[in-house]
Amino acid sequence: MKKRKAMNIIVTILLIVASIVTLFPILWMFITSIKSDVQMFAIPPELLPRPATIKHYLEIVGEGNFLSYLKNSILVTLISCTVSMAVGIPAAYGFAKFSSKTLKPVFGMTTAVRMVPQVAMVIPYFMLMRNLKLSDTILGLVVTYIPFELTLVIWILKNFFSQVPVEIEEAAELDGLGPWGRLFQVVMPLSKSTIGVAGLMAFLFSWNEFMFALALTSTAKSQTMTIGIAGFVTSFQTFWGKMSAMGILFIIPAVILAIFFQKDLVKGFTAGAVKG
Repeated sequence: MKKRKAMNIIVTILLIVASIVTLFPILWMFITSIKSDVQMFAIPPELLPRPATIKHYLEIVGEGNFLSYLKNSILVTLISCTVSMAVGIPAAYGFAKFSSKTLKPVFGMTTAVRMVPQVAMVIPYFMLMRNLKLSDTILGLVVTYIPFELTLVIWILKNFFSQVPVEIEEAAELDGLGPWGRLFQVVMPLSKSTIGVAGLMAFLFSWNEFMFALALTSTAKSQTMTIGIAGFVTSFQTFWGKMSAMGILFIIPAVILAIFFQKDLVKGFTAGAVKG
């Protein structure tokens, strides 16, 4: 009993420390975003702003290309995620339920894309988009993101789909449902949490992606929020207040989704862990 209590205390302390380490950078970024320029460079550093200001938020919304960056990020993320989920769910089901000697190598090659460092893919994609006349376009980013999101979706869902009891699908087949009917009416309702996780991971990939956006775009008409944030670092000065303000606005959608789908995330991540 004492050992268990001691273990619970240790685990609780470790979780508190991990939470502080994880949340402190976000908290510091928020504090910086509401400080005045003078307070940011005060020596010794001032922990809390006195008084707090929303000047930096007003400046990035009113003066810069914030709305353009936001629109581009939303468009790229929604389109690429929608296409990846629409193609990835049936593909994962096919790999899970119609496995054969031919499909196994195909699945291996498909998921192998995840193993290739993105930095190694930048130049090939840059050349491809330039030849296709898709450089500095939203469509170019969408086309670039889809393969990475698609392989991620397939990789997450395939394992769970393969664990759906065969008896359930056989019963559905006896009721006259074909492969598509079994997928949409039986398998997908049973897999809502895992599908939610796959969708969230695809969203986070495109929403947070920086390297391809940096290489494939050059003007505000197609640049995303990540490029907008990096733009506050110049050769002469770093605009810490504006960069922190845009960073806070940037993470809000991801935080909202994570909170909203918290239960589904836990279910989805653990669903494939136990077979039965």
